[in-house]
Amino acid sequence: MSGLMNSRWCSEKGRPGFPHGNMQADGQDARAQLGEVRRVLVVDDEADVADLAEMLLAAHGMDAMVAYSGAAALEMLAAHPDIDAVISDVMMPGMNGLELAERIAGSYPAVKVILASGYMAPSMFNGQAMKQLFIAKPYRIDQLLRLLRT
Repeated sequence: MSGLMNSRWCSEKGRPGFPHGNMQADGQDARAQLGEVRRVLVVDDEADVADLAEMLLAAHGMDAMVAYSGAAALEMLAAHPDIDAVISDVMMPGMNGLELAERIAGSYPAVKVILASGYMAPSMFNGQAMKQLFIAKPYRIDQLLRLLRT
């Protein structure tokens, strides 16, 4: 899948869907290429965006999970110490993505963090050091998989 993170609606599930095609083979290849990254936590306060990212990552062989807030993400990290990477929206109510990234770096330094935003470029983070990888929304799944490999 190399399309943007836009999709048709899956009315029978009440959530976004994607074309299935030969995703199994692609997923196995992608997972082998990702090496150490096996379990990914997607954090976004927009449930449709988080759920779609989860489904696309799973279709590419990842064990993907979702959290809809920064606080929920920290609970998931505590409950699942085998999470290898977190993909987080920057603009969220409560704990934003930058604050979440700082907390993850302090408590889970081995976890890779990728920040995503449709509104902010890395240069707009008000002088805060960008220690995390960044991807602009809407992103393509192949771009996200490439970042997970870096």
